[in-house]
Amino acid sequence: MNKKILYGLAALVAGSTLHAQDEAAVQKEIAKAREVIAQYVDTRQAIAKVKNEWSSYQELTERRIDLYEREIKQLRDQIQAAENETTQAERRIAAIREDIATLRSANDIVASAMPAYENQMRELYQYFPRPLKNKVQPLVQQLGKPRQASDRMALVIGILNEVDKFNAEFNFDTDEKRLPSGETKLVDVIYLGLAVAYYSDKDGKVGGVGVPAAGEWSWTERNDLAPAIRDAVLYYNGDIKPAMLVDLPVEISSVSIGN
Repeated sequence: MNKKILYGLAALVAGSTLHAQDEAAVQKEIAKAREVIAQYVDTRQAIAKVKNEWSSYQELTERRIDLYEREIKQLRDQIQAAENETTQAERRIAAIREDIATLRSANDIVASAMPAYENQMRELYQYFPRPLKNKVQPLVQQLGKPRQASDRMALVIGILNEVDKFNAEFNFDTDEKRLPSGETKLVDVIYLGLAVAYYSDKDGKVGGVGVPAAGEWSWTERNDLAPAIRDAVLYYNGDIKPAMLVDLPVEISSVSIGN
């Protein structure tokens, strides 16, 4: 084999070796590029994932912030309403305290005046006719006992109401009268308010007139008026119709109670 062939084979072998080395380098670079691309893709995916997660978190955070802001506003409104109610309540309490002070002052005035009124009621009670005494006796017995001035005043007013009612009407009663002979007679009595009263027996033979007096009413026998008084009783009870006027004497006298 000549030198040219040897040199040619050597060159061919050397060229093949160089070509193989270049191909390996290329493959190595391609692998590196693929690795870089894969890392880039992974990085992009990671970034996209983080962006998605951050977007979701941001939306959730914004919703929470909106919710918290609305709750804060609601709490502020409630606090303001509570402060307004507190202010109004304080004003109402102040007004109530003023009313209580006024009522206590009025109660003290009434309480200081009650003993005099109660004493006058007890004295006036002595001049009441028997039917009215029986009606108001439970009230009179309670005079001065309640601790509250309003309750004490209620008793006085209750007695005066019964007195006013009795004084504005004709009142009928049945009683026993002792005659000068010592005999006791059942009679019918008509009271013309607190001014005067008349009595007669059922036969129209025994009669009399009564006027207010301390302790018991003062009764004067007037048998001459018995028939007319009897007619008045019958008219009053509706036993005789139609009713007619009956002439009976009336003597009005004033009674001074207290000082």
